[in-house]
Amino acid sequence: MIVARAAAIFAWITIALLAGSAHAHEGHDDAASPAASIAGGGSPRIEAASELFEIVGVVDKDAMTLFLDRYATNDPIANAKIDIEAGAARGPAQANPDGTYTFRHAALATPGQFPVTITVTTGGDADLLTGELVISDPNAANARAETSPALKQLGWAAGALIVIGAFTMTWWLFRRHNLGKNAK
Repeated sequence: MIVARAAAIFAWITIALLAGSAHAHEGHDDAASPAASIAGGGSPRIEAASELFEIVGVVDKDAMTLFLDRYATNDPIANAKIDIEAGAARGPAQANPDGTYTFRHAALATPGQFPVTITVTTGGDADLLTGELVISDPNAANARAETSPALKQLGWAAGALIVIGAFTMTWWLFRRHNLGKNAK
């Protein structure tokens, strides 16, 4: 009975150690930087909506691709006039054949947090949309994600001590059980 209990405890500790050691390693860090993206997808983006329109802008290097829809129906809007002000970046967005819009400016490649104002005019409708764009520094995210070698060594040492302790406890309980049998 004691041996079975010790074996169960050892198995439980081993499973806990193996589950705890499952982690991302270099090049496989799945933790998204909260500053890099508000809505996921990995690229900085802005989302804004009003009673008439909703717009999503996705930044890649120095270009922002904009997706404009009617708020009530979610129908895409082509050939609208869109003017953008994002920090130091100001100007019109160009309509693309696929119904999206592109706004290019060198300031979009600079890390920072920018208030964004988007003016949309289409047909007889016009509206002002606002939001905040956060462009993170890719070097800062990599530095934050790295684990120091000393911390890794400490983790391995703690794991080794737990395994040694589990083996010692199992051996001690097994020995105690066998000595109790021999004394009878």
